[in-house]
Amino acid sequence: MITGRPDSQTVLSQTALSALSDGFREAVAVVVGGRGGIGSQVVRQMRELGARVIVGSSSSGEETLDTEAFKRDGHAVLKVDIRAPRSVRRFAQEAARAEGRVDILVNTAGSSVQAQLDQLTDDMIDDVFRSNSIGVLTTIREFAPFLKKGRDPVIVNVGSVAAKTGGGSNIAYVGAKAAVDAMSVGLAKTLAPEIRIVGVAPSALETGFAKGRGEDFLRRTAEATPLNRLTQTSEVASAVLVAARVLTATTGVTIAVDGGRHL
Repeated sequence: MITGRPDSQTVLSQTALSALSDGFREAVAVVVGGRGGIGSQVVRQMRELGARVIVGSSSSGEETLDTEAFKRDGHAVLKVDIRAPRSVRRFAQEAARAEGRVDILVNTAGSSVQAQLDQLTDDMIDDVFRSNSIGVLTTIREFAPFLKKGRDPVIVNVGSVAAKTGGGSNIAYVGAKAAVDAMSVGLAKTLAPEIRIVGVAPSALETGFAKGRGEDFLRRTAEATPLNRLTQTSEVASAVLVAARVLTATTGVTIAVDGGRHL
């Protein structure tokens, strides 16, 4: 033991805290799906740390960014349908107008429905893949030029433990989230060294994300999880922030935040 120096845990804590406080202060962040259960928590925590956040929402928001209001308030909500490439392109261009750059892109948007294989219609399959994987790739493609101009740019994709376990709201959702994990690996290589990509994978959450999911399903999921509980949306959001600004040597991997459900 070397005397006169703080222990390693103290050094780690100071480094992590400064990485969070310095990393988010005045950062320009875009959170797609920022009105949802996880997304709203990400937005809240980022704003508490001093980031300026543009929320992408399918249910509300403006078509164009009021740059003066954004610079004053540090917050804006823009409407986007990630299933529609033209909508994503317009959204990316509007989001980047304020500063000409984006530092952090978080993809939390998506949709699903609780369904067995024989209940999946063609439209359901198409919608699940467009909203959970194709739309994510389209969003990253459109934001990449603005991220390359950003400060320590990073993309965080919120996936699902379903990609590993093969069990989720439906088999299309499993495939869509597995596609995001695979694309994250390829994009981490393609966009390196300028942009990092990290995935965060929760298990089932007590939100209204998957239509048709009842209390019995959530109870069984908690009982089958090693920590014997569901993960909280705030815990997933915290993992997103850490991935974005603390794990600065991490790229191309997906971190499970699921109470051990993937085991």
